[in-house]
Amino acid sequence: MNVWTILLVWISLCSPLLGQQPGETVPVSMLTPRVRSFQGEAYGAENQNWDITQSPEGVLFVANSGGVLRYDGLNWSVHQLPARPTVRTVRWHGSRLYVGGYGEFGYFRMHDGQLGSYVSLSNTLPQPEQGEEIWHIEVINDVVVFQSFTRLYWYEGGEVRVEAPGDLMFAHAAHDKLWVPVTGEGIYRYTPAGGKMLLPGSDPGDPVVGVVEAGEGMLVATRDGIHRYRDGEYEAWSDSANRILTGQQINRVLALRSGGVAVGTIMGGVYVFGAGGELEYQLSYGNGLSNNTVLSLFEDRDGNLWAGLDRGLNLIVRSEPLLFYRSGGRPIGATYAAFRYRGQLYVGTNQGLFRYETDRRTFALVPGTAGQVWELQPTPSGLLCGHNDGTFLINGDEARRVSGRSGGWRSMVIDPDSTMFLQANYAGLSRIDLLEPAEERLEGLLAPLRYLECTGEHEVLALHGSRGAYAIELAEDLRSIVAVDTLTEPDLVRPILTRFGDSLLVQTDEGIYHYRHGAFDTLGSFRGVRLTPGLYLLPGREGSQEWFVVQRDRVIPYRGRERQTAFPVSLRRSFPYLTALDDSTYLFSLEEAFALYRTETPPSPEKSPAIMLKLAGSESKDDETILSYGENDVRFTYALPVLDREVRYRSRLLGFSDAWSEWSPLGERSYTNLEEGDYRFEVKADWFGSGARLSFTIRPPWYRTAVAYVVYLLLLAGLVWFFYQQHRHRLELQARRLEAIRSRQLQRQRIEARNEQLEAENKRKSRELANTTLTLAKKNEMLLDLKEELSKTPSASGPPKNQQKLLLLIDRNLNNEEDWAIFESHFNEVHEAYLKRLRQTHPELTSGDLRLAAYLRMDLSSKEIAPLLHISVRGVENKRYRLRKKLDLESNDNLNQYLQEF
Repeated sequence: MNVWTILLVWISLCSPLLGQQPGETVPVSMLTPRVRSFQGEAYGAENQNWDITQSPEGVLFVANSGGVLRYDGLNWSVHQLPARPTVRTVRWHGSRLYVGGYGEFGYFRMHDGQLGSYVSLSNTLPQPEQGEEIWHIEVINDVVVFQSFTRLYWYEGGEVRVEAPGDLMFAHAAHDKLWVPVTGEGIYRYTPAGGKMLLPGSDPGDPVVGVVEAGEGMLVATRDGIHRYRDGEYEAWSDSANRILTGQQINRVLALRSGGVAVGTIMGGVYVFGAGGELEYQLSYGNGLSNNTVLSLFEDRDGNLWAGLDRGLNLIVRSEPLLFYRSGGRPIGATYAAFRYRGQLYVGTNQGLFRYETDRRTFALVPGTAGQVWELQPTPSGLLCGHNDGTFLINGDEARRVSGRSGGWRSMVIDPDSTMFLQANYAGLSRIDLLEPAEERLEGLLAPLRYLECTGEHEVLALHGSRGAYAIELAEDLRSIVAVDTLTEPDLVRPILTRFGDSLLVQTDEGIYHYRHGAFDTLGSFRGVRLTPGLYLLPGREGSQEWFVVQRDRVIPYRGRERQTAFPVSLRRSFPYLTALDDSTYLFSLEEAFALYRTETPPSPEKSPAIMLKLAGSESKDDETILSYGENDVRFTYALPVLDREVRYRSRLLGFSDAWSEWSPLGERSYTNLEEGDYRFEVKADWFGSGARLSFTIRPPWYRTAVAYVVYLLLLAGLVWFFYQQHRHRLELQARRLEAIRSRQLQRQRIEARNEQLEAENKRKSRELANTTLTLAKKNEMLLDLKEELSKTPSASGPPKNQQKLLLLIDRNLNNEEDWAIFESHFNEVHEAYLKRLRQTHPELTSGDLRLAAYLRMDLSSKEIAPLLHISVRGVENKRYRLRKKLDLESNDNLNQYLQEF
């Protein structure tokens, strides 16, 4: 049986609480589960929600007037059918989402965890059968049945079979049978094989709005009641239930896994009944529900009840052992204190002290107590009520003021057998006598004190109302303050004081401290629980092992060191408070009234849903995803399919950063320009310890791949080889060039040596030529002188014979061709082929002309040439003139220069 059902049965049966006994405190109808509301603005579609289903992963799908809604606990999305008809029904089966609406039915394929392409089945039917509006879908042994108000469409093995039983109401599948109500005939039992049988006596006379199996037999719902069909006859399922439902216009009925029945009505919202037909609670507009007109009901995998409404969608959280007080149009305010005293439940709020009145089944303000209530404490004389306007003693619905001191925050009994109390209030410490309406303030400390606990004989620890703490020593008669030690370390801001056995814990948003021996020790953990800022610890029922960890958005019960299931309920943040009403029930103070929590026996296992994590744009189904370098801008989407609470997430990308992000309700994280490498994305949810991870690898760009590096290596090796060959070729060229230079240098040296040799030889020959020429000139000059002298000797008979011989000999020596041949030989050795080239250029030259040209080439003067030609100087000049003519020289041309340059 569901945990909350146990709580409701306990509430209705126990005399101290909620039953019909004199001690009744809270009526069943006022205690309802937590409700989470979703409106059209949230899910982005129309208001009307006609049907609901859920996938095995926990994703919710809703048939909405604006399309198919998908909700994964974080994000809503809307999916349309062809021609965008109103979607009336949805049903998950296998790995498909079957849908139906006006003139259209079929299914969505799944694609990477999302709704993929849509396949129309209605298009396969003949044209006359395509206009029906599908209102309901059932599944029997893998056969999917689409139902309109006149047709049944059986989808099996890829084929659609049509059947027209008559005017139909909502069918119901059970095991291998389909119960089909036909107006005016009764209820037919169908089987997938085609079998059909009318149940005898199954026509209730009124239109059937729902059929469910519950317990023994079948429950058949009409507009104004629920009847049990058994053995061919109808009987009232529950007279009390039918009285309640009369006039409410039943629209949907649902058998719950706990054995109860949920009924959705047009006029009165949702009614939930126990297995025996007793009303457990009703939810309607103003009492938790967004709208009274219920179009659909669905129980999800966690046992929570979804109500599709005419305006919006509501989740009724039945999986928690928590029931919330809903006062409708008469709110009682934020709860600060509560106590069950002498069989009556008192609740102190910021609006006053309220007592539950059994006869009126509602809370009523105790007269004279309007205003802020701070404390409720039982005494033998009555219920002590610390109030903003003083301190009251409560008996029944009467309040007697025992102190006029404002702000009775905390009272501490001085002696169990006494009626004297020590009270912390707005002005400090006071002494109160319950029998005498007198109050005595203890002088020595003027400060607002909120908490007060005894720490030793005549010693108390008092906490300031907003900041600080005091260790106070009292006189033996407790009528005065002996000493006050102001405790400044640590800085306590809005502290609260709780006692766990003999341990006093002072708690703030910044941390929790253990007070002992007049000092505060910071606690890092408590009973195995690591303590973090913003966390508070509250003790449970005295003598039990129960205690609670209170966070901003949840309460976590513990039994000793064993953690129980946490609940998403927020206690009043300023000075959180809870109290035990009996051995198994706690009252949690809320900003709006209170909630009741029944400890579970045995504790239910905590859910462990998995986070749905996806790398956007990735089609990989493996744990390892490979991305190209062009896909290095990545986006992750994730959601924990927990639909009854808000979830926050934190994440990190290993390989990029080891640091976790801050907690955030957003379900996506993006990274841009990631370098190549291996990465692992991790995400954690702040509920159930759920987490997920996804590893992926970004391949390097093509120019940084292994193949590219091999190519680079080969190219580098090729370049090295190329440059090596170039260098080698350059060295060879350089060697050849150096060898050529050396060869040229050697050749030059040889030429220079040869030239030097030739020059030396030329000089030698020139000297010889000059010597020869000089010798010839001297010889000829001498011979001419001698001939001249001989010619001067007079003789009448002529020169003597010897003289003639001598003259002839002189002439013969002067005209000696051998001398010329010797000269010419030496001249040609010095001036190679000069005379030959000159003769070839000027063939008209005579040998005498050549001899004159040779002497002029040697740069001899006319005076030096005359002896060589054994003529006078004038004769030389004449020869020079004739030579100029033969050489075709102009008058201004220099004969010597011409012959030198020839």
